[in-house]
Amino acid sequence: MINLGKYTVTVVNIMTIVSIIFIFIGIMASLYAAIILKHGTFLEYFFTLWFWIASVFFGIQSVTYFLSFKKSESVYKPSIQYGYINGLRDRVAVLVPVFNEEPEMVRTNLIAISSNVGQNADVYVLDDSTTGDTGYIAELSQRLGMKYVHRDNRRGYKAGALNDVLKDLKEPYACVLDIDQMPAPDFLRETTALLDRNPNIGFVQVPQVYSNADSSVLAEIAQAQQFIFYEILTEGKSVKGTLFSCGTNVVYRMEALRSVNFFDESSIVEDIATTVNMAINGWLGMYFNKKLVYGRAPVTMQGYVNQQWRWMSGSLQLMPKILKKIIMSKKFPWRQKVDWFATTTWYTFGWFYLIFLISPILDMAGIRVLTINNILYFFAWLPYTILVMTTFILSQKEKGAPLRFVFYNMAANVLIFPLSIYASIDVLLKKKRPFTTARTGGKLPWSHFWGQITIMILLLIASTYLLLQHTVYTYISAFWGFFQFTLLIPIFWLNRNPRESSMDAPAFKSHGN
Repeated sequence: MINLGKYTVTVVNIMTIVSIIFIFIGIMASLYAAIILKHGTFLEYFFTLWFWIASVFFGIQSVTYFLSFKKSESVYKPSIQYGYINGLRDRVAVLVPVFNEEPEMVRTNLIAISSNVGQNADVYVLDDSTTGDTGYIAELSQRLGMKYVHRDNRRGYKAGALNDVLKDLKEPYACVLDIDQMPAPDFLRETTALLDRNPNIGFVQVPQVYSNADSSVLAEIAQAQQFIFYEILTEGKSVKGTLFSCGTNVVYRMEALRSVNFFDESSIVEDIATTVNMAINGWLGMYFNKKLVYGRAPVTMQGYVNQQWRWMSGSLQLMPKILKKIIMSKKFPWRQKVDWFATTTWYTFGWFYLIFLISPILDMAGIRVLTINNILYFFAWLPYTILVMTTFILSQKEKGAPLRFVFYNMAANVLIFPLSIYASIDVLLKKKRPFTTARTGGKLPWSHFWGQITIMILLLIASTYLLLQHTVYTYISAFWGFFQFTLLIPIFWLNRNPRESSMDAPAFKSHGN
């Protein structure tokens, strides 16, 4: 295995340049074939245009990923002042939102939070539950010395619940911990130390670590997605000044929250929206990559879809604001603008994966997606794809990701590409859905996956057909079809009932004599 650590800056710089060169060559070759040689039909021109727009989109995403990896390896660690102090100098308000959660998890995690946040914390349990008897939450909160807050309305959802309490607080720092998270004893001590030393920092974010990844393939895929985000992207974003908070496991400076009128209640991703407001007002975020909080991944397909849809639609709703206030603003450097652009456009990925998925199918129907000859096809698009994927794999291995995480990360977004399309349509049509969490729901009817299963069947047929045509072009197209088919296979393992995680199993089990 190549050791990227020694040559990381050189490798990433080369990959950034190569990515741009190959995309440029491919576009120029397609234009030459269409305009000069007049190869192809109107449909082929249309799909070729879509293909290269998708390539530019993923090219931008790849470049920002490579740059984040570069910053992560070469700049991030020296930028974090690791330090430990024996006690907090100021009190911290710990806000714990609760919404229709499983009672046993609520009890377990409230006790863990009470035990580990320390004596300098005031804990507020913000119970917005609308179903079931939640009297036990109020009773347990009282026994643990926590302040219990229950609203008669759900104005602003999670952001509204946080704001109702924040506006009256006197503590200099406010921590947000979702109820499915359990902090380590040093969590507040170390994060507030970083805030004390860096007055221009508006918040400190620590990673989300899923402790129940052994419960299902779905939970492990969610953990793999968290790995690439928290081990590479957030480290790079922290250095570049484009970090956004992630809703939990975060400590905010109250001064920064007050400067933006607290959490943004107009967005269902109040964490990112509030961070954007902070960035516009000059506040930066800091990422502290130390495992100080442990939580739970979604274990049901419905819960996972709830989580992903909320992230997608909420982020897409922020796109006009980010374009206007950050990307079009003169006060942000171009590097930050590129990174914010990649962030705000990412959840449109479904439209661009779609053209890659259907390309072999169109080839079977006699519609060439790339209106170029075999030689240009071989030397333009194929090397670019291989180089990007190889570097993507090696960068994750450099960070310690197991090989199955690498596969899961490649498969995850292909598996949920229809959700990205649906979310973007909902945003365009300004449709609203009820607020849901990642811990609600169970299995989904298989009819929900008709798009993925249909494409899998067509890919298998198309790739087999193209393989039998015995040309360079069809061999490459068939290989691509089989590869995409492989990435879709996990769909049959995701929509299953989860196993009991070791973290939820009883410490002692009784056995009959």
